[in-house]
Amino acid sequence: MKSERVLIVGGGVAGLMCKNRLEHLGYRPVLVEKADVLRSDGAGILLGANVLKIFRKCALEEALMRYAQSLDEIMLYDQYGRPLGRFDLEKIREETSYPTLAVHRKRLHEILLNSVDASTIRLCHKVVKIAEHGMALQVTYENGVREEYDYVIGADGLRSNIRELYVGTVPLRDAGYVCWRFVCDRPVALDVKSSSEFWDTKNKRVGIFPIGEDKIYCFLLASKKGGEEAMDFTEVLEYFKDFGGDWQHVVASLDTDTTELLYNPIADLSHVALQKGNVILIGDAGHATTPNLGQGAAIGIESAYAFGELLKSHPFAEAIRLYPQKRLKRVSYIRNKSHMIGQMAHGIPTFFQPIREFIMRITPESMNQREFERAILGGF
Repeated sequence: MKSERVLIVGGGVAGLMCKNRLEHLGYRPVLVEKADVLRSDGAGILLGANVLKIFRKCALEEALMRYAQSLDEIMLYDQYGRPLGRFDLEKIREETSYPTLAVHRKRLHEILLNSVDASTIRLCHKVVKIAEHGMALQVTYENGVREEYDYVIGADGLRSNIRELYVGTVPLRDAGYVCWRFVCDRPVALDVKSSSEFWDTKNKRVGIFPIGEDKIYCFLLASKKGGEEAMDFTEVLEYFKDFGGDWQHVVASLDTDTTELLYNPIADLSHVALQKGNVILIGDAGHATTPNLGQGAAIGIESAYAFGELLKSHPFAEAIRLYPQKRLKRVSYIRNKSHMIGQMAHGIPTFFQPIREFIMRITPESMNQREFERAILGGF
C-alpha cells in the first residue's frame, strides 16, 4: 500500500470512480459522504465510447452491459415528430468497437460501489473546514471530528463544499431553463435501439431514452416562466401535451401514481476550477456542465481515470499539479458546447425559432455527426 493519506469527498459517480482508480494503484483512500446513505437516485445516463473504453480497461464493462441498453441512433424531431436531424451511434461503434449505452444512474452507481473497498467509506461526514497544518491538510467535519490528510479530492457535486471552503467561490451560472425527469416502463411501441429528442418553437424539449431492463428515461426541458417547480405530474404533462411522436405513447402508458418525478433548475459553473495546492476537484465539483451533450457523468469518469493515469508515472504531488493541464481543455470544451446548445434551444426569441428549425433541417447529417463525435471521442 502507498503511504499517502488521501481523502475523497463525495460518494457519487466521480468520487467512486476516483476511489476505484486509486485503489487499483495501491492507495487506500478514505471516502466521506455527508448524507446518511450513498445516494443512487436520479434517472438515466448516456455513456458513450469515451466511457466504455475506460470501463473495458477497468474490467467494469461486463457488469455495465448486464443492465444497460445499447443504442444505434439519437433522432431529433420537431414537436410533431417530423425529423430535424440524426446522430449515428452505430457508426461510432464500428469505428471504435465501443457501443453507446444508456443506463439507470442507480445501476451505474451500484457497479462502481461494488468495485471499491466499502470499509473505507464513511457516511454522515460533512466537511466544514479545510486548513493547512504544517505539510498536511486538516479536515474538520460537522460532527467536530478532525483528521489530517496529505491530499483531498473534491467530488461533492455542483454545490461543492470543498470548492467553497478551499479552492474558492465559483458562482453558478443559471442556464435559464428547468428540467423534469422520470423513469418508467417502456411502451411496447418504442424501439429499444433508438433514442429521441423533440424540439418545439416555444422553448420546450422532450427526450426519450431506453435505458435497459425494459425501462425508459424521459426528460422535459422548458425555459423559465416562473412557478414551474410547483407543478405536479398532471400539470407537467398538460404543459407538454402538444408534443407528438413517441411522446404520446409514453403519456398513454404512464402511471403517474407510481412514477417519481424529479425537478431541477439547470445550472453549471461560471468557470472551471480544478486545483489549488494539494486539493483537486473532479466531476461537477470542478467542471459542472449542462446536460445538453449527455456528458456530465462521462467527463467526471474521464477526469477520475485521467488522474489515475497521471499517478502511474508521477508522484502524487506532481500528478496534482499536472491534473489541470490534463483536463482543462477537454472539460472547457464540453461545458461551453453544451451551454451553447442550451441557449440555441431555450435562449432564442420565439419568433426566430422557426428559422432555427429550418436551419436544423437543412444542416447536413455529416456535419452534425462530426460535432457529436468530437464531443464523445475528444476524451477517447
